[in-house]
Amino acid sequence: MRKIKYHRIYCIGMILTAFVMILAGCAGTSKPSNFYLLRALPESEISTTTAAGKDGLSVLVGPITLPAYLDRSQIVTLFGNNELKMDEFSRWAEPLQDNFYRVLIENLSLLLNTPRIYAYDRRGLTPSDFQIIIDVTRFDRVAGEDAHLTAFWTVEGKDSKRHLIIRKSVFRAASPAPNLTGAVIAQNSTLTEFSREIATAIQSLQR
Repeated sequence: MRKIKYHRIYCIGMILTAFVMILAGCAGTSKPSNFYLLRALPESEISTTTAAGKDGLSVLVGPITLPAYLDRSQIVTLFGNNELKMDEFSRWAEPLQDNFYRVLIENLSLLLNTPRIYAYDRRGLTPSDFQIIIDVTRFDRVAGEDAHLTAFWTVEGKDSKRHLIIRKSVFRAASPAPNLTGAVIAQNSTLTEFSREIATAIQSLQR
């Protein structure tokens, strides 16, 4: 009886060991995640005419809001009108709102030729010539189609008592490749065009 009992325990132990090894093997061969970033304009793409700005110009950027469905690390793709899919293995390398904010500030600094582009200070202690308030309502791509950026934005002057500019901007960009890398490049392109539009608007207020 003891031999039979020990044999059973031995068999159960071997089965459990094999099961653990299988699980470990599966975990070790899981698909690695890819991480993506939006990137600012390179200085080589800024023309002398575009970069010409007023000395000492200062701009406060923000607050900026993005839709809650984008508040996640996974890259979001739209299928049809109402279906969203999150890619568990294709992720933003940092929170998308932070990445969007940082790239927009860098772009405006280059396009307006000024280092005095500031992120929004909730305490209101940052003096500036203009403040840009942005509500992004769409920043995604449709499966197999274009990337989209839609934003409502305003520009206020120093006194903040009236809006100097009130505008809705809509941008679309085709993906250069039928994969998520191409999709991110297309999204980056829409943000670049949005940056150019804001910079042109600020320059028009200086004339």
